[in-house]
Amino acid sequence: MRVLITCTPVDTHFLPMLPLIRALTGAGHEVLVAGQPDVTGAAAAAGLETATFGEAFHHLDLRQGRRPEGLRPIEVTGRPPARQIDGAAQMWRNHAPYYLYDYLETAREWRADLVLGDHMEFAAPVVAAVLGVPSVWHRWGVAPTSEFMLGQARMWLGPLCGRLGLDSVPVPDLTLDPAPPSLASTDAPPARPIRPEPHTGGGTPHAYATGPGRRVAVALHGHTLALDGAPLLRRVLRALAAAGGVEAVVSVAPEYRDAVGALPEGMTYTARTAPGLLLPGADLAVHHGGPGSTLAAAALGVPQLVLPQLDEAFVAGDRVAAAGAGISLDTAERQNSDAVLAEALSTLLTDPAPRLGARRLRDEIRSMPTPADTVTVLEHLATRREVLV
Repeated sequence: MRVLITCTPVDTHFLPMLPLIRALTGAGHEVLVAGQPDVTGAAAAAGLETATFGEAFHHLDLRQGRRPEGLRPIEVTGRPPARQIDGAAQMWRNHAPYYLYDYLETAREWRADLVLGDHMEFAAPVVAAVLGVPSVWHRWGVAPTSEFMLGQARMWLGPLCGRLGLDSVPVPDLTLDPAPPSLASTDAPPARPIRPEPHTGGGTPHAYATGPGRRVAVALHGHTLALDGAPLLRRVLRALAAAGGVEAVVSVAPEYRDAVGALPEGMTYTARTAPGLLLPGADLAVHHGGPGSTLAAAALGVPQLVLPQLDEAFVAGDRVAAAGAGISLDTAERQNSDAVLAEALSTLLTDPAPRLGARRLRDEIRSMPTPADTVTVLEHLATRREVLV
């Protein structure tokens, strides 16, 4: 089976699909990752064959906005309304036509048997429908787009699909959801579960010290630091230091370390960003609600302190808190309060309830079908063209 992979141009949208892609190649199937450099760079680093189109998208540029210097987005606009978060699908619907014809030509020449894309890659089902092969969507977090907003996005693709000879806007034959039941959306269309596997990037996990101390992984990197989050990170580190008896590994790229400053005793910097390297062995994960960190912590049974800054990260924090597996501080006032941070960290490090909630999430995930199990489903889909949920 030959599987064409396409993805919206964000590496963290691609990485949740990587375990399934590895399972496909491990089963002897051929894969080709087509996309902009933001995605094909991550794919090439994973040793996959790629076809690159256009320039890098630099999605973080869209997040900068017209913010006063030194303020995080949450400090300027607060928590976005639910409809705005859900409306991210419209941005990716607008993006879909740009490289759709390139993907179509690639899929045709490469003779793809199936097209796999993330759940906001609207080009994938269109390419598959034109070629008469199945399409599969793979969600990348715990806040997939609602059925209503998907319908709105598809409506605007109608004329494009008509020009390609399609009678209607196609929906994927199968959607895969890596969120366990306690975190999964109830507003999105039905999906088949697939067990999330924490991304490691092929590196070696951080070696925490053994002993009575509490081990904390602080992963406020990426969006948070790039969007003026260094003061927030310093505040978190001070609160951890005040708690006492804490060993922390702090994921910060070298270019941001001057802004963060020297670390308190017992804390070390790392350039590692992959959650599969940071979280194993940790007693607590502090992160901004990205899909990789949220699902990795859930898979490993690690309690979470979520400090969301943008979009669907707020929903991730809500779900983690509702599952009893952590705390989400979803306003700038709470994130910027030393007292609130100290209380949240104390609860997560000493109260057994969040640990029990985290273990329940871990057990849910362990019962989900593996990527290897899913390969068999895709093989059947490619030969029988059934719609599966």
